[in-house]
Amino acid sequence: MSDLTGLEISRQTLEAHLKPVLEHYDVKWRGHGVIYVDYEHYNIQTLSLILNDLSRDLGVSSQVISSRLVELGLLNDVRGVQPAKNRVEHIVDSILHRKEKDIDTDMDDFEPDEIYD
Repeated sequence: MSDLTGLEISRQTLEAHLKPVLEHYDVKWRGHGVIYVDYEHYNIQTLSLILNDLSRDLGVSSQVISSRLVELGLLNDVRGVQPAKNRVEHIVDSILHRKEKDIDTDMDDFEPDEIYD
């Protein structure tokens, strides 16, 4: 490993090394980011391969490479991001929660003998 840090890797250097790696692993632009990672196994595995190759080529850790890719907007890793709920989802959740409470309340007063009356 070299003494380089992520900040010392210029955009040009990183992009020059990244381009052939992306071609090698057949990573294509799909509108979500140069490298897009979600919970799909294939995407996670491909990112790992890309980071390992770049780490080896540039002589810095995979973590440094990953951080620099994110910083430059070349890596969009959404695995830790939960999408914000929109207004409709909040309303639906509220209704469902209220119905669950109503069901629980009704069951508190339920007498098993009422079924047979």
